Amino acid sequence: MSDDDATLTLFAHGTLDPADRAVLDALARLVDAVDPVPDGLVDRIGVALTIEALEAEVAALHLTGEPALALRADETSIEAGTITFTTDVLTVMISVHAEADRVRVDGWAAPADVIEVELHQGGDVTTTVSDADGRFSFVDVERGPARLVMRRPSDPTVPVVTPQIEL
Repeated sequence: MSDDDATLTLFAHGTLDPADRAVLDALARLVDAVDPVPDGLVDRIGVALTIEALEAEVAALHLTGEPALALRADETSIEAGTITFTTDVLTVMISVHAEADRVRVDGWAAPADVIEVELHQGGDVTTTVSDADGRFSFVDVERGPARLVMRRPSDPTVPVVTPQIEL
């Protein structure tokens, strides 16, 4: 063990004094100012845990066209005009159209069937039902991170969940 390792071990087993606490508090304020926790992170963690608990079928993402560049390293969303999500049981293609400062989302599910489709944005959920051909849409949708949850009548207990995308 080197002298540096011995010193670190000694400090690791010591207690914090008021000066240590002040330094750590200042460091925490600096990190919060420079790299704050991203908006919606707690909600995304909750959704991820809920999905895991549901043992949902998670759809793989396939982009058509080039995604826009992310502005921050902590952004986990992407933006594209047409996106296809695939699983073993369902394929869903959506097209996102800008309408002023909002968007319209048109989607098609295959195999064609009437399915319940939920649009999750933060804590808000908007629900629609596809027609018999698998077509659905959401109009006047706020821009921002979102995911879709689809429930098939053939197996409503196992939802199909998309990764988060940027609308």
